[in-house]
Amino acid sequence: PAQGTPPGDTRLFPRAIEGDGNGFEYAMFLNAAERRLLCLVQPGPYLEGHPGLTHGGAIATIIDSALGTCALAVAGPVVTANLSIDYLAPVPLGAVLLVEGRTERLEGRKVFLSCQVRDADGDTLHARATGEDGDIPGDNPPGVAGA
Repeated sequence: PAQGTPPGDTRLFPRAIEGDGNGFEYAMFLNAAERRLLCLVQPGPYLEGHPGLTHGGAIATIIDSALGTCALAVAGPVVTANLSIDYLAPVPLGAVLLVEGRTERLEGRKVFLSCQVRDADGDTLHARATGEDGDIPGDNPPGVAGA
């Protein structure tokens, strides 16, 4: 947690934009037993890239947050080691999206994940991604190599 933040009181980066509806409006639904997560997200006007469209970095941010939350549930505190995104269709500002992330496999302390970003109807695939999360740098005791 940030300095001055009580332990256990964390806030995901996408919540940093003040004002309802201006940035990331989302709800995540984690199924830890199935190692998957569904997220409903609606990008606001502060996330505009090309006029009328959501910036690709905003799409990457919500993917990273969804996959990171999924990884946290199955492996504990980890950081993103690799994130690869294929952008397939532009996302209009204000569109409601369904982000589905899942853990594909675990190898030691590495978590391999996948993600799809679709419109709310499921008809348009806007992006697909793969990610790898792993140990937090410096999180291993001295003399112990990371997985």
